[in-house]
Amino acid sequence: MYYKMMICLCVIMLLGLAPVATGQWQHLGLSAKQVISLENSPFSVDYIYAGTYYEGLFMTDDGGQSWHNKIASNIPVSFISSDPHDPATLFGLVSDSWSAGLYNSTDDGESWHLINYLPNPRRMAFDAELPGHFYACYADGIQTSDDYGSHFVDANIGLPALDIIDVKAHGNNRYEAYAAGEAFVARTTDFGQLWEDVGGLFGLEDYNPARIEYEPNGPDTLYVTTWAYLARSFDGGDTWEYFETPTVHNVPIACHRTKPGKIFIGSIGGGVLMSNDAGETFYDITGDLGNLNVYSLDIDIEGKLLAGTDNGIYIYDFTTGADPGLPLPQTAVLSQNYPNPFNASTKISFWLPDSRLVNLKVYDLLGREVQTLVNDQTVEGSHTVTFDGADFPSGIYFYRLEAGDFADTKILTVLK
Repeated sequence: MYYKMMICLCVIMLLGLAPVATGQWQHLGLSAKQVISLENSPFSVDYIYAGTYYEGLFMTDDGGQSWHNKIASNIPVSFISSDPHDPATLFGLVSDSWSAGLYNSTDDGESWHLINYLPNPRRMAFDAELPGHFYACYADGIQTSDDYGSHFVDANIGLPALDIIDVKAHGNNRYEAYAAGEAFVARTTDFGQLWEDVGGLFGLEDYNPARIEYEPNGPDTLYVTTWAYLARSFDGGDTWEYFETPTVHNVPIACHRTKPGKIFIGSIGGGVLMSNDAGETFYDITGDLGNLNVYSLDIDIEGKLLAGTDNGIYIYDFTTGADPGLPLPQTAVLSQNYPNPFNASTKISFWLPDSRLVNLKVYDLLGREVQTLVNDQTVEGSHTVTFDGADFPSGIYFYRLEAGDFADTKILTVLK
């Protein structure tokens, strides 16, 4: 797979389909501060929270015009997040300090309070359905809390090792979460009472995991950023694929809020990469980013990308014009569905350079039409449709796009 991918990347570059983005980055402040964690308010683009390395936690309520220090300036803040069950409440982790522990704010970040002392926590995750249920990971294991962090208990049974790099809760399922260790990914379905090793992916020389992320637009899709690869699973960690990245020392990853398979990876020394196909192809969108050491990424409610660097925060606006680094195709394109294989629904995207009469249909192996997705509609530009395969048996199917003089057929797989 590696050699095929490298050949494809070389062809893409020769054809001019993956140029480096031209500059659209804007500096938002905190110059000379190393921003290791980021969080945007789910209500307003004006509220941004930044955790720094040994300079405390900062916030802005005016979109970055002014910043205010909210937690002491001599501590590292390794994690910040809004509570998904109560977005007005924020939580932060302070590590490597006499005041290490779990902090929270109930007034949009204006004031912060220490809830519980924790020994150098690294990352934190929230249960998808149960308010107040947390996971926290450390260099020596995982702890859980079911009372908003007032009390924590060890949750290490079944973990192959205790040096946990990151923890991430499943986006939909109660009690389910994933933990990334030095050589494994583990899964729990009972809120950490028992973990199972689902990793088989980590025999890579340059593994060194950094972050694990759940795809909000693709059920059971997981990503793990590593030193020189992106690891990907479409089935909740049961099987994995690897894609070598053009950068090394990859750390943060962010998934687009509404576009399946659209992800961003930051690296220390290499800037920012973007992929529209869940990591199979990468585009360099570093452009004129003022600092190449990227420690944190986040996407605000308007779809803008924020990057935390050694020189504060930068923002990239995707809401105007075409995506950076992606020249519009001159011919019609039918993309591979995502995710694939899938067990419920999948997205099919296509691009048309001009207005055409379009038909998009799905067929079984015998050539029988099983579903019409687009029927004699006049379409132009980029479009994405959903194929609902929940009622279809496992197997291989074909989808075919006919648009004027263009026709293309691709394979999709339903896997129950």
